[in-house]
Amino acid sequence: MGQSFLLPVLLLLSLFFLCQLSSAFQSRSSAQVVPETSYTRNRNRPYSYSPLYCKTDYGLPCPERDALRILIFKLGLNPAPSITRGFCYEAKSLGSVTIDCTCNGSVCHITEINMDNAGLTGVIDGDVAKLAYLKTLDLSNNEIYGSIPYEIGKLTNLITLDLNGNQLSGTIPESLGNLNKLQELYLKLNLLSGWIPQSLGNLSSLQYLSLRSNKLSGEIPHELGNLSQLEILRLDDNELYGKLPSELGKLSKLKEFWVTSNKLIGKLPKEYENLKNLKSFEVGGNYLSGLIPPFIANWTNLTSLNLMGNDFDGGLPPEIFNMTSLLYLRVSDLKSPGFSFPEAANLTNVYHVILRDCSIMGKIPEYIGNWSWLRVLDLSFNSLTGGIPDSFQNLSLIKMFLTGNKLGGTIPGWINEVVYYKGDLSYNDFTFPEPGREHMYLASNNSKNDTSLNTRTINVEPKNRTNIYQIMEERCHDKTSKFHSLFINAGGEETTIDKRHYEADHNTSLFYASPNHWAYSCSGDFLSSSSNSSDYIKNMTCGVASLDAPLYEKARLCPQALTYYGFCLQNGNYTVRLHFAETIYAKDEDHSSSGKRVFDIYIQGILVRKDYNIKERAGGPNKICNETFTATVYDNMLEIRLFWAGKGSLYNPPSLNGPLISAISVTPDFKVGGLPFAIIVVITVAAIFIPLLLLAFMWTMGWVGHKELRETRVELRGKSYTVKQVVDATQNFSSKMEIGRGQFGIVYKAELPDQTVAVKKLSPHSKQVIDQIGREVYTLKTVKHHNLVEFLDGYSKRGLHLLIYEYMEHSSLAFALFDSKSNLVLDWNTRFNICLGIAKALKYLHEDSRLKIVHRNIKPSNILLDGELKAKVSDFGLAKLYEEENLNVAIGAGDTLVYMAPEYATVNVITEKADVYSYGIVLLEIVSGKRDADFKSDQETVYLIDKACLLHSKGKLVNLIDEKLHTYNRDQALTILDIAILCIDRSPSRRPTMSGVVSVLEGNKNIREISKVDTPSA
Repeated sequence: MGQSFLLPVLLLLSLFFLCQLSSAFQSRSSAQVVPETSYTRNRNRPYSYSPLYCKTDYGLPCPERDALRILIFKLGLNPAPSITRGFCYEAKSLGSVTIDCTCNGSVCHITEINMDNAGLTGVIDGDVAKLAYLKTLDLSNNEIYGSIPYEIGKLTNLITLDLNGNQLSGTIPESLGNLNKLQELYLKLNLLSGWIPQSLGNLSSLQYLSLRSNKLSGEIPHELGNLSQLEILRLDDNELYGKLPSELGKLSKLKEFWVTSNKLIGKLPKEYENLKNLKSFEVGGNYLSGLIPPFIANWTNLTSLNLMGNDFDGGLPPEIFNMTSLLYLRVSDLKSPGFSFPEAANLTNVYHVILRDCSIMGKIPEYIGNWSWLRVLDLSFNSLTGGIPDSFQNLSLIKMFLTGNKLGGTIPGWINEVVYYKGDLSYNDFTFPEPGREHMYLASNNSKNDTSLNTRTINVEPKNRTNIYQIMEERCHDKTSKFHSLFINAGGEETTIDKRHYEADHNTSLFYASPNHWAYSCSGDFLSSSSNSSDYIKNMTCGVASLDAPLYEKARLCPQALTYYGFCLQNGNYTVRLHFAETIYAKDEDHSSSGKRVFDIYIQGILVRKDYNIKERAGGPNKICNETFTATVYDNMLEIRLFWAGKGSLYNPPSLNGPLISAISVTPDFKVGGLPFAIIVVITVAAIFIPLLLLAFMWTMGWVGHKELRETRVELRGKSYTVKQVVDATQNFSSKMEIGRGQFGIVYKAELPDQTVAVKKLSPHSKQVIDQIGREVYTLKTVKHHNLVEFLDGYSKRGLHLLIYEYMEHSSLAFALFDSKSNLVLDWNTRFNICLGIAKALKYLHEDSRLKIVHRNIKPSNILLDGELKAKVSDFGLAKLYEEENLNVAIGAGDTLVYMAPEYATVNVITEKADVYSYGIVLLEIVSGKRDADFKSDQETVYLIDKACLLHSKGKLVNLIDEKLHTYNRDQALTILDIAILCIDRSPSRRPTMSGVVSVLEGNKNIREISKVDTPSA
């Protein structure tokens, strides 16, 4: 019974288990036939699948399908295509998007994805690495953000990776160095930061590398020199620093080399001579230095050379002017000693020439008129002389800029037929063919209705600084010091801030003279292909939280040199405040945020800020920053110049480089106005009844004078002292502290607590001189050069007239050369450097100084030597104080007569050539070690100048060299003596300029290039 009962139970249990197994089997089978397009979604991944059950024997494998779906989803492609197993076989229309496959039998793989300009706004997912057969990935010109995934380095079949023109940030992954088949890598116009990975040097197949317009920093990896197949290298518009790697000279296939707008330093490596296939060499906007190497001329395929805005020395090698392949030549900011155009040139195919601010001397050569393809010529801000060559009639120029030279003569009548878009001849000495016909050359530069610069315009205003003074006189009328402040809302409307009335400044012409007491001039042209008047006034893209926000709503922009003039100002010290905000290189969206605006700031001709960057100073774009300076007005005019020399961004969109300013405020540092009339009357009446004897007694006792000396302060190298402290430091002008004496006064050593200075106590000869001394103090403060004795401050009241200078440890050149008490040994190198130093000082006074000073008293006792025996010229500007009173006082007597040029006896106006003559005598004394009258015979004195001329005529100048010089450079010594002979020519016109002398001494010219006569030295 029990067994019979259990048997049915067991049968039922067996049937139950069989049903469960069947159900499980059916469930599993149904899972295998889920449609291929059926995917589950969750928060972390848009799609998921189980690879264990995905068939890969036909069509697109599941991992690639899934990776492509994820990529499309994350990037935000709309409309998104349907990605199925048969995607590669299906006819499909993806618009501008390309997704290509390669099929091997029944299995296919994604090999190309091109979504250029597809409106993508997402991120790149790391699953893109599963597209292992991908050869081309182009996601350029979208708004993709986030970082470049590290996993992208697993796409080892990739040949082209183009992520240009997005909003990608973060660093460049080191893993990109694993893409050993990669030929093209484009990452430009993003927000990438950090260093360039050294691993990129492993990309042995790479031909094109573009990282430009990002925020990359650090040094350029020398490993890039391993990219033996590289043809294009673009690293421009970043924050790269350090030196150019010499290893890049191994890139023999390189055709384009771009590193503009970075912070690179050092010389151009000599290894770059091997880059024989270069077509473009663009290194502008950096801090490169040294001489421009002549080997550049060996790049016979070069079409574009850009050296703008660096710190190169010397001139442009003449060989470069014979590069027939060159189409674009851009060079700027070459400083002393400069150069002249070569006698011949063969730039027959050149289209665009910029040689701006290069210290080019001499005349514009006629052969430029034979460059028939030339369309843009910029020779502005040099030292060119002469006129516009007649050969220019052969040209068809789009733009021509000759601004800021020394050009003269009549403006040719054909000029508007040669320059048909834009030209600038301002700041020269041109005259017009017919007086009153200026309108023929000016196309409404002051017209308020002018809305475009696309007119045939030859700008000539202002003609020169004299022209500016004439405008000031018109504004001031009979009173040249009517104003004591100036407020301009640059580019903006009239407004009042903190009770200060800022004048409107919204004119769009290149030169504008306000009806009130200021003017501005703008010169140059943007590097963009076109410009219009709206480019000169820029709006701020977003407001600022500041009480003076109206000052920053608009700003004035100028391509190259923006100069503001304040007229009719009272003479004295002023506080100048300049207001800035970067409003153009400001947006991530248009990639302009990577741009750098770098310019120099000059006030009264003195460089007060070098390489000024608004964004760096303010801490970002659309943020305000103010710069405050002290300026001295000494001729009723204030000049503020912002100058772009070529540093910073050159081509970064929107290519609106050049200085930018929002507002200017100028306030006096002196008390304005006087006492009320009633008080003046009371004081006057009271003064009548004050006993004159009491005043005389107080003066005699020194009570009045000492009080003023205790209260008046002078500024000496950042420290403030009372005049009495300075006088006390000379031991009350004790003879024990006397260190020099001349016709202008006595020089005393003043030992202050933390520095030593030299104090010249002047001896004025008339009231006119006394009145002028105070004004001259302002002038002397503006004259600064490393070969001029630094003027620190001055004082002129109550019969006490002091000029305070830096102290020179080794006294004068006269003492070192001729005084038996001197124990200084002047070897040849020291003497040569002294000759060069004096020449540089005179060049500055004659040609580079804003005031164009003729010294009038060059002699060894006015050449002082510092602790390192560096020569510095003293007493500059002092002769002018005395010249009108008595010419004999001005030029001195005694030994000074030896150094006087012959024309002192015959003419009333003395030019800089008188200094050149004196310099020649000093050169003879330095080389010979003897005074001018030391050569004596039994019967008469034989002057050094006569001895030199006699030896020169016999070709035996070598006999003049100091016998105490045991070793010397014969070539240098003879060169100096040849220069001396040229300088002492009796005809001023035959004497060389000091810039020419400096060029010879620095080896950039030979003696015949500055001479009009033969120089038969031995």
